[in-house]
Amino acid sequence: MIRLAIALLSTILISPGAQAVCTLYLGQPTPLAITSKVITISSDEEINTTKPIAQYDSPTVGSKISYKDCIENTEYGKRVVNLLGQDPTTKIYQTNISGIGIKLLFSNGSAFGNFPSTSHLHFNNGATVGTLDVPEQTFYRIQFFKTGRIRLNNPTGDTVLPPGLIAYSYMLNDNLANFTTSLTIGEMKIISTPACTTDNAKTVDFNTVTPTLLSAGVTRNIDFAIVCKSDYGTYSAKASIITDTPSSDGSYIRVEDAAGNKDRLRIRITDGNKQLMKVDGTTYEQKSNITSQGPAEFSWEATLIPGNTAKPAGGVFTAKAEIVFDIQ
Repeated sequence: MIRLAIALLSTILISPGAQAVCTLYLGQPTPLAITSKVITISSDEEINTTKPIAQYDSPTVGSKISYKDCIENTEYGKRVVNLLGQDPTTKIYQTNISGIGIKLLFSNGSAFGNFPSTSHLHFNNGATVGTLDVPEQTFYRIQFFKTGRIRLNNPTGDTVLPPGLIAYSYMLNDNLANFTTSLTIGEMKIISTPACTTDNAKTVDFNTVTPTLLSAGVTRNIDFAIVCKSDYGTYSAKASIITDTPSSDGSYIRVEDAAGNKDRLRIRITDGNKQLMKVDGTTYEQKSNITSQGPAEFSWEATLIPGNTAKPAGGVFTAKAEIVFDIQ
């Protein structure tokens, strides 16, 4: 009898206990949002990477988000989306507008952290498994800074950033699918207001006026200018005039003579085109497409004429008015 020995071999695979992973047990991953905003900046705003020109906060998470069974050294962190050109010193990212930057901050309600960041869990007393909590006070903050000279095109608002997702926090690994919170923004726009300087207060001296001169009208020049800096490259200036003592139809400035009479002298104002200027602010002269930091110059005339049929009292007479500018 022939026997054939057969050896039966078997490999027993011993599986160690599966490693613990972070398991959500309280709350839900929470998307947060900041609605559309329009930032207003003055054209003489200084470049400053520590003082924001605008700052907006998201709502808080509202309720705690907790994960259990997290093992020692589990990764968690924060990332931005669709933002580029971060300055490593200031942590400010570039935007669609050259000279305007954005900085993102993440707060747990008691402290702020910058973007991006990568951390790892460590537990007290040598524990190898623990929890990760996102406090209910957690929120995002965005800050905008003037980082350089800017040039804008649309007076109703240039887009600094389009709407969309710009940041998230995560756990386990850097993957948006593992987000714990996220931040979406609406469209962020910016408009700039010109910064202007005007001439000093002016005195129009009619000198000594005789009845004969008065009957013909005594005219003096009123030359004035305004200079504006504009982030749009050019600006337009409208000038109007107002007084506390207008005539009933707003066509003249009533003048007070030496005896206090206010109906015996009046002043007519005409613009550079010899058109009558109402002294109630309802008419204006406009200078358009003035180069930024160049002067918008006006050349008006003030003409002193008689009022009613009574003669004014001899002596010093006075009148006041203000020129009002509307800059665009």
